[in-house]
Amino acid sequence: MALDHVLSPITINGLEIKNRVTRTAHGTNLGDGAMSDDLIAYHEARAKGGVGLSMIEASSVHWTGPMTLHAWDDAIIPRYEILMRKVEPHGMRMFSQINHMGMYQAAPWMRPWSASEIPLPHIGMVTHAMTKDEIDEVVDAFAQAARRAKEGGLHGVEIHGAHNFLIQQFISETTNHRDDDYGGSFENRMRFYLEILHAVRDIVGSDFVMGTRVGPHNFPGGLNVDEHVEIVNRLMQEGILDYLNVSHGSSNNSHKIIGGMHEDTGYELPSSAPLTKLANIPTVVTGRFRTLEDAEQVIAQGMADLVGMTRAHIADPDIVNKTTAGRAHEVRPCIGCNQGCLGGLMQGRVGCTVNVAAGHELRLGDDRLETADAPKKVLVVGGGASGMEAARVAAQRGHRVTLAEASASLGGTLRVARLAPKHESIGDVADWLEAEMDRRGVVVLLETRVTPELIRDMGPDVVILATGANPRLDGKVAERPDEEVQGVGQDHVVSTQQLLTGMHNQIGETAVVLDDVGAYEGIGAAEYLVEQGAHVTFVTTQPVFAPKMMPNLAATPALERLNKDGRFKLITRAYIEKVTEDEVVIGSLEGWPSQSTSAETVVLVTENRPDNDLAEHLSSAGVPIHVVGDAGGPAYLPAAFAQGNLAGRRV
Repeated sequence: MALDHVLSPITINGLEIKNRVTRTAHGTNLGDGAMSDDLIAYHEARAKGGVGLSMIEASSVHWTGPMTLHAWDDAIIPRYEILMRKVEPHGMRMFSQINHMGMYQAAPWMRPWSASEIPLPHIGMVTHAMTKDEIDEVVDAFAQAARRAKEGGLHGVEIHGAHNFLIQQFISETTNHRDDDYGGSFENRMRFYLEILHAVRDIVGSDFVMGTRVGPHNFPGGLNVDEHVEIVNRLMQEGILDYLNVSHGSSNNSHKIIGGMHEDTGYELPSSAPLTKLANIPTVVTGRFRTLEDAEQVIAQGMADLVGMTRAHIADPDIVNKTTAGRAHEVRPCIGCNQGCLGGLMQGRVGCTVNVAAGHELRLGDDRLETADAPKKVLVVGGGASGMEAARVAAQRGHRVTLAEASASLGGTLRVARLAPKHESIGDVADWLEAEMDRRGVVVLLETRVTPELIRDMGPDVVILATGANPRLDGKVAERPDEEVQGVGQDHVVSTQQLLTGMHNQIGETAVVLDDVGAYEGIGAAEYLVEQGAHVTFVTTQPVFAPKMMPNLAATPALERLNKDGRFKLITRAYIEKVTEDEVVIGSLEGWPSQSTSAETVVLVTENRPDNDLAEHLSSAGVPIHVVGDAGGPAYLPAAFAQGNLAGRRV
């Protein structure tokens, strides 16, 4: 596809941006109040990769709404200057997104500031209704934050007016119950927003780029598309904005802000396109765009002028350069799992499942791989994610790598996982890794079982064991490890792998899924069964559905899909006591009486058993062995990639 639109420059208020590829603001937790070295390196890597425009993550304008970047403090100015010295030689433009989260962020000892007093059950207090003096103080804080961005050498500033943060808390009748000049009529509820925009424009002047982010909530009682038509029309009347960035979702449905692999490319367009059409200034849209071809279509169809490709550039900073050089097939794909980016934030800092270097560019970037002083013969046993990543990195360092896989294809559990509904893109990275094996010159031996004898014949200097793990079909759960489950040896009791690969095709009308893990596998099994027409009882030992998927915003949308047609039932804090020919007896971890339910198919999702018996056998060959991925113990995809990557660096 020709990329004439997405690769063409655009000028916003006199500022030329070299292409239409945009990285919208996104949290990293790499800041330490100011721009840390890690955060600067994170942005620099994407500048080197060819991005046209990037927005620094939302920075707090006032101490009452703290975030990891303190735009209220002049100390951030010299750090901005260092950032700009790093990115400007590569032609990437940088804007700062400035924000106050209102009710969603405050020091733990104080009531969060908002438009009105609103109960907040999740933190057990009521918000503080801002006084006129406090409103004026925050308006000025936005202006001073913009001043700091300009003094630090940034090219523009974006006022965050989306996601139900403080500005939208003033606009929404749901959260604004005021009876003064800032409440009641639409014009009054917009007053705070407009005062901020004018204060920012006054302080930065007419020649500095100022935009804003808006976004329909698409949530009952929220500021939805109709309300946003009125908001955008009012913003256009002011005539002081230079661009409009349209997002989606709110803190009440945050899974819509950062849609996972279950969302289609461009999933936000139905709600953003009606708003971009109202704008008489350049517009930005987002929505899980992963390739320049995706962005090209949006711009060519007139739905926006710039396209956000944020997670795509977390996965691979070099998308633009690779694509323009005719190497689009080398782009490491974002799989939309949200486990590294969002999940990483919940564990401390941004990361990426498929790109171990994300957030660690100073230490783990591919550009920091050192060529081996003495190339070795490396044997990787196992062709799943961990094994292929280890082989890729070792080969890139100059080692002579052979990968042996017992099955007839590469990919391991990724190939199985992609068979589950809404999980198709998880297999994209398996395809990419397989292509990398060929590109890096890795010798791949399929249908090859490695034995000590084979190792002695091959004579490797080191072995990386990435043989994964095998499903357990004993039905035992972590909280009842010694309790035998009767009847699990029957043919209709299967693993997710057996279910998804068609090894068990007599599903029937009723099914039970036992989930002792709380992650993607249980979701995939349940959705597959429902799609096959079964009524599914989901039995989990966890207190809620798929808790490990909550940080990456996958649990709620999965429940929404599963509950659509009334064929899904959830039972928490429970386990299986017994399986008969057509029923399952469910026991309670919280003391309620056992109950029975019909089940023609039973799927067991419990912690897998590491397949590392080969390590002991291989030790007799006298070769150093590194065990990685699930072979070392049950883990998840980010860990598999990381362990494989580090093993490839260490051999």
